Amino acid sequence: MKRLLILAVLLGLFSCETEIMDFKTENLSNALVVYGEMSNLAGPYTVRLNYTSAYSPFDPTEFQGQPIPGAVVRIVDETGAVTALMEIKKGMYQSPASFQGQVGKKYRLEIRTADGLDIASDWQQLSMPIGLKSFTSSYKNAEKVENMHFKLQASLQDSRGSEDYYFVKRQDFMQFLTTCPAPPPPPAPVPICYNKCWQAIQNTQPILADDFYLDGREIDLALESIPYDDFTEWYVQLEVYHVDKATYQFWKRQEDQRILDGGIFDKVPAQIIGNLTCLNKPDRQVLGYFMVAGKSKERKLVDRYQGIPAESYQKLVSYIEFNKLRYQNTPLWDCRLAAWIPYNVGLSLPIY
Repeated sequence: MKRLLILAVLLGLFSCETEIMDFKTENLSNALVVYGEMSNLAGPYTVRLNYTSAYSPFDPTEFQGQPIPGAVVRIVDETGAVTALMEIKKGMYQSPASFQGQVGKKYRLEIRTADGLDIASDWQQLSMPIGLKSFTSSYKNAEKVENMHFKLQASLQDSRGSEDYYFVKRQDFMQFLTTCPAPPPPPAPVPICYNKCWQAIQNTQPILADDFYLDGREIDLALESIPYDDFTEWYVQLEVYHVDKATYQFWKRQEDQRILDGGIFDKVPAQIIGNLTCLNKPDRQVLGYFMVAGKSKERKLVDRYQGIPAESYQKLVSYIEFNKLRYQNTPLWDCRLAAWIPYNVGLSLPIY
């Protein structure tokens, strides 16, 4: 029995070999991180440069990494045409609004840092964009308000005869309401009350899909539902990137490590290599990715007011009043000043 146990352990170690072969133990505290993307849609495109860490207890923003200013950043296509990016703020570089990627062309990112490091991405061909085939929502009733929700469904139509990979970003925009204060006594004029604003909840987890078993068929996207905890407007925006295999694998490995739960069959955490290298100092680690892909996007309004059963609507009204979701205890003339609302983007829905 003891011999069988030892054999099982050894087999388990050999089965993990492909997961740990890229593992490195070097100190990455001064590694460069590069992220940027370009597509067939109109720019400008943005590239962000920073070091992995520069934590300061006196400046919480430093937790995100120290920006790298003063770099020369450009996008080069296969014909040799160069598009220079301008530094719009520390460590953030942007292409001209007139620059737009062309389907079928190959592009790469080139960077020269102020201290002389030459960094370049792999060449990538800008693929044909793939749009959504369907994008719908439907109300699902329940006994309790907490369980009422809107089911979201979306799908892609895959093309037949080729390996296709998809990277999908989701962004939700939610309208929120605040309570207007009591008006001043006459004859003082009543100020304008701006009580309808928008918040854009941060969502950093992509949706990944491929056509391994679904070549040429409709591919469903896994979308989380929307709660019926208010009847304000809610928009869902999906950005679909038609990416190559290398890009898909990069993000898939990111997701695999994000969802580690400590099980014995989990993949071993390892340093994930992107598509950027330091040309004049090959040992200098560069993390991140420059993504070139055909892209489409679509935004959908989920109407949380029309078509709701009267009984369910009355339950929601009582729920909102009981939980003080309209901030009755903190009346405000201008909802843009509601600093307690996370990701408050103001009065207008961001431009599509």
